[in-house]
Parts: sequence; C-alpha cells; structure tokens
Amino acid sequence: MARHSLKRFPMSTALAAALLTVVVGSALASGSSEVVLGSTVYAGSIGVGWGNQHPSEIFNGGDPSGLVTHIHWSSWGGRTASGHGLNAIFKPTGGYYSELVTIQLHAYHKGRCTAHGPMAYQRLSVREPSRPGGRVGPWESWSGSTTLCRFGF
Repeated sequence: MARHSLKRFPMSTALAAALLTVVVGSALASGSSEVVLGSTVYAGSIGVGWGNQHPSEIFNGGDPSGLVTHIHWSSWGGRTASGHGLNAIFKPTGGYYSELVTIQLHAYHKGRCTAHGPMAYQRLSVREPSRPGGRVGPWESWSGSTTLCRFGF
C-alpha cells in the first residue's frame, strides 16, 4: 500500500507543476506586462520610451515640449492607461516657462502595431495647463498624431 501512494505522489506533483506552468505562462502572455506604448519606430532613432512598457520618459525629438519626464502610470495594461509626468510648455510670447508643469497622459486604442508585435497603446492624448499653476486644458492628441505605430507626426 505504501508503494502505491509513493508512485502517485510524483505523478500528481508533475501534473500540478505542468498545470501551473500553463496557467502562469498564459497569464503572462496575455497580461498587462506585454503592453507597450506605440512602436519604437514612432519617433525614429531620437525617440525615447516608445515601444516600451510603462515608460518613465517619452521624447519624440525636436523641442522641449516633446519631452515628458518622471512619468508615473496609475494604470497600465487594461483597455486604457493613465499617468502623469512633467513637461515644458511654451510661453505666449515665445520661449518656454522655466517651471515644468504636470501633464496628464491617457493611452488607448490597444492593438498591434505589426502583425506579430506586442500589444500596444496606439494613441496617446494629453492635457496640461497653458501656464504653470493654471487650469488644465482640454485633451489633445500627442503631437497631433493619429497613431503611435508609424514614423512621423
């Protein structure tokens, strides 16, 4: 009788380990850890953060208003993602304010940028005040882009 129990134990342990591997592997493959922000090609070789999971910084090149730093994502991986960071904004008279402002980020339209690529948020809307300490303005498309999957704005 003891021999019979010992033979069943290794089989049930192996079965449990295999099942756990399948469940965890499936969860990771379809879970939020696979979602990225747009594509690495979006801003070309000068871009930062594009094609990455919950980036802490994004930059599309050009002037300082195309840089968002210290990004904190309060949600990621679901239908949409929300976060905020710091951004330079233009003065009405030209140039930039010396103080950075908080910019709100809303990533959405989840899909694939390429047939076999990772799931990606393909669009990004932002809003920020028009001056430091001012009221937050309306939501606008990041750099006027209709997609974060192709090069160009």
